Amino acid sequence: MNTNPSFLSRRPWAAAVALGTMALFTACGGGGGGGGGNGGALSVSLTDAQTCDYKDVFVTVETVGVHRSATAADADSGWEELVLSPPLRVDLMTLSNGVLENLGTLPLDPGTYQQVRLRLAGNAGGPPYANQLRLADDTVVALDTPSAQQSGLKLRVNMTIEAGQTSELILDFDPCKSVVRRGNSGHYNLKPVITAYFEEVNAIDGYTLPGAVVSAQQNGVNLKGTVADPTSGRFVLWPIELGTYDVVITAEGRANAVLTGVAVVADPDGSPSTTVVSLEATPLTPPAGASGIVAGDVTTNLEALVVTVAARQTLSGGPTIEVAAIPISVSSSDANNVNDYSFTLASGQPAKAAWVPGTTAYTFVTDAAVDGDYTIRAAAVGFTTQTQATDIAAADDLEVDFQFDAP
Repeated sequence: MNTNPSFLSRRPWAAAVALGTMALFTACGGGGGGGGGNGGALSVSLTDAQTCDYKDVFVTVETVGVHRSATAADADSGWEELVLSPPLRVDLMTLSNGVLENLGTLPLDPGTYQQVRLRLAGNAGGPPYANQLRLADDTVVALDTPSAQQSGLKLRVNMTIEAGQTSELILDFDPCKSVVRRGNSGHYNLKPVITAYFEEVNAIDGYTLPGAVVSAQQNGVNLKGTVADPTSGRFVLWPIELGTYDVVITAEGRANAVLTGVAVVADPDGSPSTTVVSLEATPLTPPAGASGIVAGDVTTNLEALVVTVAARQTLSGGPTIEVAAIPISVSSSDANNVNDYSFTLASGQPAKAAWVPGTTAYTFVTDAAVDGDYTIRAAAVGFTTQTQATDIAAADDLEVDFQFDAP
């Protein structure tokens, strides 16, 4: 197992943290939590997964609460809260490749805590808005937040706080899945997709083309993504759980590439585990390739429905990889004169290489049997997932539409 000291030094308790705007706030306990004597503490940090082309995704955090009960309601006693005063406005798109925003430290009594509650501020006035999106063309729009965010977004956890120790909670906020486009209205909803990690700091570290999108996937599901550093090409897929992943790389003017079977295993001494797959001198480099566009409409007879459209590609002998995805909120009132989604996809032959422990230089081999073949997949809660096969090598511009109607 390879460990990268420069990555591990970015931990929240390091003396200095490179990159990102860092702010530390004093905790305000909500129910007489520990912190003195034999008390413990919880350091709370925010990071993100990102594989989309938004320039900025701002959210404003007001409080982070924890509770011993997994079923505690908002009005129940026993909540301990870290109050950020003033609330902290964070650009999630700056928190890639292992960068953290430290929200503060909450004194707690030792014991097990099973629920986390994150409360975001609502928008008022603006711009700038508390929760705001800047698109690729520099258009600034408010992120509309559901009323449930005023009471807090709740996450199930299993955290054991030890006496006299500071434990770590990392909230992994996925802006690409959290920003939901409302059809072609020009409006966007913020429906946070967050994963909580407690003392979980495993990573996959490497280099590729600067600006390439890199993701760790299992069975065609994108579990963690990032954009490689625009100068060095370095990427850090973190935090991730122990397991085996396919590392997928997509870049403009390149074919899709996948490094299969990358194992992230526990170190014998229990320390953080980082699997290094490539070095700056030997970056993972996908072969050159052309591209085409798949776009289409998503329609429904319902008042509102969230549909996630994704493009997947299956290589000969596997694996299946996801190369693009977008959540869309559609309505029966939508005027479908503009495509609800549009993907620019590689039309050249994809390529893959098999990961070998301790190896940091790879040559991708193209898959001649697969060209611009994709499956476009549309999924909505309560509906059967719809799929359509496409071949963008046969046409530069394809339209693939979906319809979700309730009986």
